[in-house]
Amino acid sequence: MKKILSLFAGVMMCAATMAQHAGPMAFAGPSRFGVEAMDAWQDNECDTLRLQLNGTTDADIIMPAMTYTVMGLTIPSYTIHGATFSFDAATRNVVFDEQTYSETIMVGDVEKKITGYSLTASYNHSDKTFSLSTRLSYGNMPVQVTYIIEQAAYVTSTSGIDEVNASQQHQQVFDLSGHRVVEPEAGHFYLINGKKTYFTR
Repeated sequence: MKKILSLFAGVMMCAATMAQHAGPMAFAGPSRFGVEAMDAWQDNECDTLRLQLNGTTDADIIMPAMTYTVMGLTIPSYTIHGATFSFDAATRNVVFDEQTYSETIMVGDVEKKITGYSLTASYNHSDKTFSLSTRLSYGNMPVQVTYIIEQAAYVTSTSGIDEVNASQQHQQVFDLSGHRVVEPEAGHFYLINGKKTYFTR
């Protein structure tokens, strides 16, 4: 009976967590994109991905567009449907164990296949951060690419990037890793009062 009650309590906590996020949760942070086999990487200052919990065991992950300038390649934004996860009722953390996926997107009038050979991800409830790593191929490209985003911070606004002036007062400013920033520098992205912001002087 205790096991049933514990399981029920865990499901209820997961449902309560999801109810707080009726729409997709947006996370922003620096990323790496490249060909791991050739140790050829490109660092990106800020990407935003979204996580839509569908229930207590699976979610949709909306990936950002990925541009790899060395290859002149852009993989458009796409959705990984039904990625499975486990939920820890005590911590409210979500872990996506290694899994594969296959998606098809339209690029103009051409159908392109995206094959994910490896996907791992996790959501840390106390830090409100999301990390993801995936190795994939796109269309008929000859090599697999890897995309990594670590500790992307939760962004409450998904409407876009705001610009603010340094003279604004009473701001809560964090870098894209979720660390508080006392003196933000112009020309960088920050999370200011919960919004992804390009900071100007």
